[in-house]
Amino acid sequence: MRPAQVLLFLLVVVLGLGVVGWFVPEEGIEMSDTFTFRAPDPASVLFPQEQEQVDISDILAVETDSAEVIDTSALADSIAMDTVVDVAPFAFDTTKLRPLEERIALHYPSDDKEVLWPLFAKLQSATSGSRPMRVMHYGDSQLEGDRITAYLRNKLQVQFGGTGPGLIAVADIVPSFSVDRVISDNWIRYSVMGRKDPTVHHARYGALSCFSRFTPILPDTVPVDTLSHEATITLRPLRRAYGKAQQFNTVELYYGWHRAPVTIELWNGAELVSTEQVDPADRLLIRQWKFTTTPAELTLIMRGTDSPDVFGISLEGRSGVCVDNIAARGGAGYEFRRVDQGLLSAMYKDLDVELLILQYGGNVLPNLKSEEEAAQYGRFFGAQIARFKKMIPGVSVIVIGPSDMSIKEGENFVTRPYLEDVRDALKTNTLAQGAVFWDMFEAMGGRNSMVSWVEADPPLAATDYTHFSPQGAKKVGELFYTALINDFASYYSSKQ
Repeated sequence: MRPAQVLLFLLVVVLGLGVVGWFVPEEGIEMSDTFTFRAPDPASVLFPQEQEQVDISDILAVETDSAEVIDTSALADSIAMDTVVDVAPFAFDTTKLRPLEERIALHYPSDDKEVLWPLFAKLQSATSGSRPMRVMHYGDSQLEGDRITAYLRNKLQVQFGGTGPGLIAVADIVPSFSVDRVISDNWIRYSVMGRKDPTVHHARYGALSCFSRFTPILPDTVPVDTLSHEATITLRPLRRAYGKAQQFNTVELYYGWHRAPVTIELWNGAELVSTEQVDPADRLLIRQWKFTTTPAELTLIMRGTDSPDVFGISLEGRSGVCVDNIAARGGAGYEFRRVDQGLLSAMYKDLDVELLILQYGGNVLPNLKSEEEAAQYGRFFGAQIARFKKMIPGVSVIVIGPSDMSIKEGENFVTRPYLEDVRDALKTNTLAQGAVFWDMFEAMGGRNSMVSWVEADPPLAATDYTHFSPQGAKKVGELFYTALINDFASYYSSKQ
């Protein structure tokens, strides 16, 4: 073809695309449930406008705590530390409070801040208890690897006492920020998330929404293997973790439902702490060990022809606060209704849970098609809060709404459709159930703020425009803790 013909052809193509872009609406044309046809508006191509950034300079200025332990004296043995804390009177320094902006404040039913006063009273006396006051932080993949939770745990333990990373699973899909976990290859993880494993004929997933075994699950009609199997779990404090999380003096094992005797050995380095044979059981069993100092390397060995279901191991102190990180990739809160409620209730009762933090909402967004569906999700979540309150009498509940999440429209990243509707529905139903709500979306800066978090230096969020970076997770933890501790300060002042 001649150059003039090529040029004419290109002009016709560009003109045609321009005409298509002119008539296609900005939101595109939905061709199917999974495909939407979009075309750029000619004006946006010829005269592109730079996306206006949400100002998060105030968030960038917020100082966060370092996870590095520089002073080795901070790693004194747990017994000595607990003894000092127990005899010292509680002290709260209000001069360390930073100003609280309304956008990061907690929201209360009927604006009644006294809803959390029973919780604050327990926090104030946490160091004088005979066991830790437990906080369970549930959420989706934003929490994976102990992100956000690790920061919040450290802030609470520094202020109110307590040590250890809390309840952890034997096997998980990501490493933990707070504990080094090495397991033998024969451990199999079963999770309530996703499609159910056809070999699992029950719903006993426990408080961590998963359990682990070192032998396959067999129907009751099939005899157990005659060959004995051995499995190991080794746990070590991580130097990169916060100092409080590196210390613990109490270990609790939650397990059960094995059809043959199982031998359990616990080693502290090269020292055998205990060995015992546990008879077959069809119920929840709990084994506790206490130490005078934090084990440098803790190894649990199990042997038997049929593995028990192992629901978790808790590493904690003897008082103060214990905060569990429980992340479910893809979770939206629906998974709780698929878990055996009897086992869940039994674990919560033994753990003595005082506060549930429920951080959800983001994973429903890609599937929503209307405001009514968002409202329906909110009503479901309200019912779940009611279920928790019935299961754990007196428990406090704080719901954390979804963060800003972006999708690409044209050349710009914008807040996902229906995100604010989901946030509003969660808030409405949370407050209706007498629980407390924290608006993470507004705390970040509101609509389209995720772009500013991604483009911050250093980045506060990943380029998927959904998940926080480690630095961003600390910022979120600091903002939430600030809201909580400022309201604790109001309670504390009223009691002086």
